[in-house]
Amino acid sequence: MAIVKVDNLSVQFAAKGGIKTAVAGASFALEQGETFSLIGASGCGKSTILRVLAGLQRDWKGDVELMGNRITAGKRFQGALRREVQMVFQDPYASLHPNHTIWRTLAEPLKIHGESEIEARVAEALEQVGLPSEAAKRYPHQLSGGQRQRVAIARALLLRPKILLLDEPTSALDMSVQAEILNLLNRLKQLHGMTYLLVSHDADVIAHMSDRAAFMANGVIERSFDRAALVNGEHRMAHA
Repeated sequence: MAIVKVDNLSVQFAAKGGIKTAVAGASFALEQGETFSLIGASGCGKSTILRVLAGLQRDWKGDVELMGNRITAGKRFQGALRREVQMVFQDPYASLHPNHTIWRTLAEPLKIHGESEIEARVAEALEQVGLPSEAAKRYPHQLSGGQRQRVAIARALLLRPKILLLDEPTSALDMSVQAEILNLLNRLKQLHGMTYLLVSHDADVIAHMSDRAAFMANGVIERSFDRAALVNGEHRMAHA
């Protein structure tokens, strides 16, 4: 069953000298339980699509469905969508409040949504991403980049989303840490039965993570790849 449907999505921004088209008529679908990736150079529109699906970019045109619900441009996500679609950003330091402990960062979403057993849920979330429970007492600057990204992933998983949007989740990390985070994401996907939409410009990351992928350039999806094509490295030639 398609859990995400995007049909003829267009996004434009006001820019110097006129209007910039970030996404031009993009169409694709995600099946439940798969990892679908968007490949392409910086500025091709990949992250803008993620921001539309996360409810962060509200000015767009086209038809978008999430879990069978048609979303409306210009409106904030309401109800279940606010928890069922979560996003992990590229820079784990920028996405965590520097003056909040990890405990506060993880506990706040649970409090906002009226969850109970917050202490146990926070401890479980840290354990699932391979961090000790005492990490909850620390601040972001007291953690390594890889640990901060684990916290960001834990926060995204706390509300048990069905869709996880991953915007270059390892590109700000050292090579030695990247594989750990990618393997962690794959384990958590199997554990929770989630669907991933991954944005990356790294051909190795795409090949390691994806069931299918699409190549974007200048706001347009130009080519799609199934798993066999990814294993054969056909996406590397499109991206070259």
